[in-house]
Amino acid sequence: MLARLLREPLLHFLLLGGVLFAIFGRGGPSDAGIADRQIVVSEADIARLADGFSRTWHRPPAADELEAQIQNYIREEILYRTALAIGLDKDDTIIRRRLRQKMEFLFEDTVPVPQEAELRAYLQAHAEKFRTQPLISFRQIFVSQSRGGHAEADARQILARLVSTAAGASSEGDALLLGDDFTRMPLDQVAAQFGESFAQTMAQSIVGRWVGPLRSAYGLHLVLVTAVEPAELPPFEQVRSAVEREWFADRRAAAQAAQYQALLAGYRVVVQRSQATSP
Repeated sequence: MLARLLREPLLHFLLLGGVLFAIFGRGGPSDAGIADRQIVVSEADIARLADGFSRTWHRPPAADELEAQIQNYIREEILYRTALAIGLDKDDTIIRRRLRQKMEFLFEDTVPVPQEAELRAYLQAHAEKFRTQPLISFRQIFVSQSRGGHAEADARQILARLVSTAAGASSEGDALLLGDDFTRMPLDQVAAQFGESFAQTMAQSIVGRWVGPLRSAYGLHLVLVTAVEPAELPPFEQVRSAVEREWFADRRAAAQAAQYQALLAGYRVVVQRSQATSP
């Protein structure tokens, strides 16, 4: 019975009304609290509301529309202040996370705009982040696992003929929808298509020499690497935007860590662990 009563919306409404009356209903606000109970909608606020309307609807608001914006702002401010007064912001995970984000955004604002020399130095210090993928061109002969227990033996026999004479060997493979010839394929795409082990073997293969059988999710492959364009570091001008993006990401993380440590130094932190949760 008690559990059902506690779930009643009417009870919640009455309790909330009682709390609001206790806070605001004791004969009206005292003189000391008038300043806290006053809401001023300044010219700057009205201009901001009008600008927000214009950016949303691509036209300035009419008089009644602007008045509606003002009344909505007043309503939001009253409910916001009341929510704070009765402690609705306490122990609310969503609000805590949002405030944390806003603090971290403030930390990020301390990161200055980088000079070109800083970006060039960052590129040199973190070259691997910006180096291009090797480009590999290759041919492959596919041997399907549908051949059963003979698949690997068949693949090795075909490879032997390819290495010796190549006469007729290419016609002995099975059909693969991906095709047989691949031109200037980035190594990471080779890995995504055929598997990491497949790609690494190709990266270490000698151009012009058949290797295999290499396994993939499709089956077995005999592979001839026909050309390799090695990874290279592009000119600064080509990757400037990427370098700047990574530079800012690193600096923002460093700024957040430094500011947090400075704030942490002002607190005494006590973590009360039970024996069950102790590390």
